[in-house]
Amino acid sequence: MMPPSEIKQILSRWNGRANKALGQNFLVDPTVLKAILQSAHVQPGEHVLEVGPGLGVLTRALLDAGAQVTAIEQDRRFVEFLSGPDAGFASSRRPEVVHGDAAVVHWHTIVGDRPWKFVSNLPYSITSLALRKALWAPRPPEKLVVLVQREVAERAIAKDGKTSLLSLMVAFASSSARIVKRVPAGAFYPPPKVESAILEVIPQTWSDREVRWGVHPEKIMEWARLGFAHPRKLLASNLGLKTGERAISSLEEVGLNAKARAEDLSPEEWAMLARRLS
Repeated sequence: MMPPSEIKQILSRWNGRANKALGQNFLVDPTVLKAILQSAHVQPGEHVLEVGPGLGVLTRALLDAGAQVTAIEQDRRFVEFLSGPDAGFASSRRPEVVHGDAAVVHWHTIVGDRPWKFVSNLPYSITSLALRKALWAPRPPEKLVVLVQREVAERAIAKDGKTSLLSLMVAFASSSARIVKRVPAGAFYPPPKVESAILEVIPQTWSDREVRWGVHPEKIMEWARLGFAHPRKLLASNLGLKTGERAISSLEEVGLNAKARAEDLSPEEWAMLARRLS
């Protein structure tokens, strides 16, 4: 684990400081790192995809656990750092570093057909997209453990009881999702302005998802995106843009309130509605 003083020294040698635009907040709390590793439960030989490795604190811990790590890094400085001697990796245990924007890179070409896990201290700006790309990949990971903004983690598991496109996206792709640990801003250097949390998700295979929900999850999400198009409007009004007068009758036929809003429906109710509308 690198202390802030060492991080400052490395950054000064590599032309600058943390890039706020890329969400560079480096983990400096060993208890948080330990919690991530315990949740990920990486076994020797497992393939792990990491997004935004930065100076390689989590990368090194994953390698020490025996993982084969592929890391996607957008900042060219850190690509060079992780690929050179300054990173301190053993010659026999180094990550594969891919230079690119994780929002653009095709992850499935990196992970291929082999089993994999997704473990990352994610840049806040790409959290939702990263969850989507992992959970809805052609071959989803066996486990997903990410350090993200606390509010996003809570929204992903619908902690307040209100669903969102994010929580539905997670629910329809997984058998479970939970917050492992809340993480204070002081666990990072430089500290962000918000709290973070470790989010753990256990994805399901595509075949298991369709069996569980009785309809293809992408079809449910199509209706959900329409339902959330104007969140303050009644769900029937939003669905009526596509279904016309069928919207209210469809809600009533599956036992839902005609005056409900999109956020009021549970994943199970969204699945029922999608089966009726489809």
